[in-house]
Amino acid sequence: MQDVIIDGYNLLRTDPELIRLERNGLESAREALITRLVNASGLRSARSITVVFDGHKNGYPYQTTERRANGRILVIYSKLGESADEVIKRMVAERAGSSGKIRVITRDWEIKNATSESGATSGVMKRRPSFEKAREKMSEDKEEGGWNQTTQKKGPAKRTKKSDRKRGPDNDLYW
Repeated sequence: MQDVIIDGYNLLRTDPELIRLERNGLESAREALITRLVNASGLRSARSITVVFDGHKNGYPYQTTERRANGRILVIYSKLGESADEVIKRMVAERAGSSGKIRVITRDWEIKNATSESGATSGVMKRRPSFEKAREKMSEDKEEGGWNQTTQKKGPAKRTKKSDRKRGPDNDLYW
């Protein structure tokens, strides 16, 4: 089991659907992100999930926290003048000596470097390829004549372990 710390706005701004929601209001985009995290298959085995959002530009003069999803997710808003990056780095440094593993989800290289120095791992969350896209690809291949519909086996099955399928090839998590 591991503790997962997520750079909230960084992750939110990597998904086109969440970016579209953000245009209608930041609160709805944050809610959608938290809902996705609750249902993310890659996070089901996490001991704790913490999402950190920036509050440094127009937040409170103190850091605020709230529990969401029946206490499963801790949401932190950084205080006025402090970025989410600083909060994440501090959290990783504080937990560095603990016995549990820490995983930070971000695309920010500065945070990735700081977390690796503390012994934590970092990565990104990716959307799992949808079944519909796979079906479209198969039909395209069939039309081009590249897909041979046959029942004859080509060799032994090479299915990866379930635990590896939850993560990507570079050990990133899916939602």
